[in-house]
Amino acid sequence: MKKWIQLSLSAVLIGALSYAIISNMPKQKAEAKGEEIVLQTTSGEQFAIPEEGTYILNFWATYCPPCEREMPAFKAAYETLQSHDVELYAVNVEEPTRLVNQYLAKFDLPFPILLDRQGQLKESLEILTLPTTLFIQDGKVLHTVKGELTEQELLTLTQKFLY
Repeated sequence: MKKWIQLSLSAVLIGALSYAIISNMPKQKAEAKGEEIVLQTTSGEQFAIPEEGTYILNFWATYCPPCEREMPAFKAAYETLQSHDVELYAVNVEEPTRLVNQYLAKFDLPFPILLDRQGQLKESLEILTLPTTLFIQDGKVLHTVKGELTEQELLTLTQKFLY
C-alpha cells in the first residue's frame, strides 16, 4: 500500500510539473508581420492584410449585441481614421457569407469587411471574446481592447497608439 501511494504521488508530481512547463512555454502569438494574411471579402475576393502600415482590426459576429452597437461608432470614426492614414478592417469570425451580407444590409459601412471563415486569424491572434479590436502598426499589435468601443474611445485610443 505504501508503495502504491508513493507511485501515485510521483505520478501526480510529474504530471503537475509537466503541465507547469508546457503551460509556461511561450506561445507562438501571430503578429500580422512575417506571414501574409489573406482573408475573403463579403463579395468573394481575396484580400491581403498589409504587413506594413497602420491599421485597426475589429473582430465581430452577427450574434454579438456589443458588436452591433459599436458598428455605427466605427462608421462615424472612419473618415477621421482615414484622414490620419489609419485603415480599419472589420473581421467577421466564422460565419457564412450570406448571413454576414444580410446582417450588413442594415449598415452602410465604408470600410472593408473581411471573413475569417475558419477562425484561423482569430486563433493565431488569440481572440477569445467579441468584439475585440487590435491597434496595429507595421505588423505589431500595440494595443488590444476586449469589448465594445464608442466612437470617442476608438478615436482616443487610435490617437494614443497609432498617430
